[in-house]
Amino acid sequence: MRAALWTGVLVVLPGIWFVLQGEALRWFSEGEPPRLLRPLVARLRPHAERLEQARRRLLRRPEPQPLPPVLITLELRRLAEEVRRVEASDAPHRAARMRAVLAAYDQVLLELCERLELPTDVGMPPLHSGERLTLEAEVVAAGHDL
Repeated sequence: MRAALWTGVLVVLPGIWFVLQGEALRWFSEGEPPRLLRPLVARLRPHAERLEQARRRLLRRPEPQPLPPVLITLELRRLAEEVRRVEASDAPHRAARMRAVLAAYDQVLLELCERLELPTDVGMPPLHSGERLTLEAEVVAAGHDL
């Protein structure tokens, strides 16, 4: 009997602990609570939102405002200059640097399109060069300089 209890303590309890950690990680990464907690989370969500609003009022922090398109355009120009600098350099790991700066450029370009309410039917960054060119043309056609 004692051996069965020790087996339960040494094997089953750590297994349960690891499963619970996995569920908690999934909840925090995907945003979907575990099935057993969904009714409780649904009942507590309005209260959590009210607490968040009260916290903002107490701290007197204004609601975060989105960046204006002008600042996003300036960031695009800075990243375009960085793309040209990486293309012209002979530093090590040039391809990795190029992928990184193009992914950043694409992310800011998608943010600008979202801010200007332009339709974007593309995937996640980094974008294909044709998709990037199409988005840039749409931004210019909307009246914004790149």
